[in-house]
Amino acid sequence: MLIIPIFVPHAGCPHDCCFCNQKIISGQTSMPTEDDIVETIERFKTAATRYDDVQLAFYGGSFTAIEIDLQLMFLKTVQPYLKSNGGFVDKLRLSTRPDCIDVEILERMHKFGVGVIELGAQSMDAAVLLASGRGHTAEDTIKASSLIKEKGFELGIQTMTGLPMADYASDVETARRVCEIKPDFVRIYPTVVVKGTALHRNYLAGRYSPQKLEEAVELCLELSEIYDAANIPVIRMGLQSSDNISEDGEIAAGPYHAAFGQLVKSKQMYIEVCRKIESLEIQEYNDKFLYVYVDAERLSDCIGQKRENIRRLTEQYGFRRIFVKEKRSDIEKEKNDKIISVML
Repeated sequence: MLIIPIFVPHAGCPHDCCFCNQKIISGQTSMPTEDDIVETIERFKTAATRYDDVQLAFYGGSFTAIEIDLQLMFLKTVQPYLKSNGGFVDKLRLSTRPDCIDVEILERMHKFGVGVIELGAQSMDAAVLLASGRGHTAEDTIKASSLIKEKGFELGIQTMTGLPMADYASDVETARRVCEIKPDFVRIYPTVVVKGTALHRNYLAGRYSPQKLEEAVELCLELSEIYDAANIPVIRMGLQSSDNISEDGEIAAGPYHAAFGQLVKSKQMYIEVCRKIESLEIQEYNDKFLYVYVDAERLSDCIGQKRENIRRLTEQYGFRRIFVKEKRSDIEKEKNDKIISVML
């Protein structure tokens, strides 16, 4: 899938959530014009031929809450690019707030080719939503989700961990309640402290303590397993890196990492390898070689960022050397009393 992003920074949001500065997060400070939108789409025209599914997304604000004339300008500008009108874009997608959805809005979105709607639920805990300044309730999320699914749209839910008043239990409970909604996919964003936000001021005053990186990784691993058990794909974990969103940019504190999602997947792989090793019930690992066989697309996750999994496995078990290789049919030929092989 190719997603062509059109950012509408902070447009339509009736509240200033404590963690939010969409102009910094999106890297865009002004509203795109018709010419800006056309220029962005045209830039992806050649690349789009390499993809089976091409979508154009309105991100960065609550699209269905912006003034209707602006909504219509955006939607009408992109119509010539939809496949239904002879273009190359399969469908439109947008993000919005749960309290900015009703039947009339959905009928309008369907008319203009919107196929995917993402709701910024963030949490299903009333105290967390209130402390974060969201201005909507968990019941709003449930109601909006039901309407979206009823009208035939693909539904995505965006959640955040580590918000004010949140703890491990409330974040896990949010995942379980989101599973009950049965969205088509979810995104998980650990809360980071962006400069210039209310959360930043609270952090500087000692009124907010962000999650540690390892804490956020372990929590997101558990959340991803909850969603996996419910057959709900997690399509992203962690903010997209940009000039502004980086350790040297506008992030003041919190569990930010440019490859946060891979950290979570690598942690999962580490646990899987440990379970496989311990199931062998071998008493002595020193002076032995470990061969781990995985699918090709999981090789880098298994090795870990900066070979972190290799280092940890070596320290924990004392292997002489560890090799991570693509799965193959002849691994039995490599077995001897010095080699331990596991397949994931």
